[in-house]
Amino acid sequence: MIGFTLGTYFAKTFLKNILMVFLLFLFLITVVDLIELTRELSKAKTVSFTDIVLIAVYRAPKFAESIFPFAIMFGAAGSLILLNKRLELVVARASGVSVWQFLTPFALTAVFLGLFSALVYNPIAITGAASSRSVEADVFGKIKGSYASKTNSFWLRLYQKDGDIVIRARVARDSGTRLTSLSLYRFNKDGSAKDRIEAARARYVERKSGKKLFLLFNAVTTVPGKKGEPSERLEIPVEITRSQLQARVTQASDIGFWQLPAKQTEATETGKNPLPFATQFHALLSQPLLFVSMVLLAATVSLRFARFGQSGKAILGGVLAGFVLYVLSRLVITFGSNGLVPPPIAAWSPALVASLISATVLLYQEDG
Repeated sequence: MIGFTLGTYFAKTFLKNILMVFLLFLFLITVVDLIELTRELSKAKTVSFTDIVLIAVYRAPKFAESIFPFAIMFGAAGSLILLNKRLELVVARASGVSVWQFLTPFALTAVFLGLFSALVYNPIAITGAASSRSVEADVFGKIKGSYASKTNSFWLRLYQKDGDIVIRARVARDSGTRLTSLSLYRFNKDGSAKDRIEAARARYVERKSGKKLFLLFNAVTTVPGKKGEPSERLEIPVEITRSQLQARVTQASDIGFWQLPAKQTEATETGKNPLPFATQFHALLSQPLLFVSMVLLAATVSLRFARFGQSGKAILGGVLAGFVLYVLSRLVITFGSNGLVPPPIAAWSPALVASLISATVLLYQEDG
């Protein structure tokens, strides 16, 4: 049986390598995003470099959330290879420690990180992404001139009795109730274009009288064949309620772990598909098992690498297998969100199958 001291040493080595890999990817994501933002806003003299840095830093954790499984796999592979090169695993094997025993600290660390990722990191990353949208709204509110080339992030189609309305905005906050740098297209009943309105910002309002509308600020209304007419404030009546609007535009990936059950109930009550929220909830719950499967997958290639000679193909195969596992898990989760597979099965099956396959390979390698 592996001792506490040796197990702690293995766990610390594993955790250190995970942090190194994750922080490296987080840094690269931040730098690349910062470069793209600098290019996009280079001509805006009113935007400071501090604003751009804040946007990149706030939303980097959300982008990096998908890196966690790969950090686990690379961290496990790197730790096992390093321990083998130092002959520490050889000594452990000679003292009677089996592969399952020295992998136990790795698996327990992966379970802990899986729970941390779902229960702590995910809500923090979601909050950071929301903060980045607030900074983006302030940044794009400073930019003068046409907004058409910048409105490409948020789309919404409202079905109205007098003709549909299509809205696209550069930044959407508070579940679509506050928009920045937007273009609004109104159509007649027969589907022909009525007018186009460009505005610096808009806010959804429900008045005591029951009237529902989008209040636009610094708007320019353009009717086909005519010159644009500016307006400081412009009211656009709509028929959608606040709860319906929030339910329609809220994505499951933008909701933190602790709010997902409530959002699932709200979606059911408003007639929206609740399956994406249920699938996302189970996907976050299955993170510990997914991380354990990454550890087992790394062990199947890293142990063989150290014991049977250097084989770059084996390591490359493990990396590709991890990538395929992640892609398949995302694909099956999409099936669950669309009702093709029950959410629990969609979330848990890829990690469970990968763990069983990896365990089988390890049994064959170790015990023949």
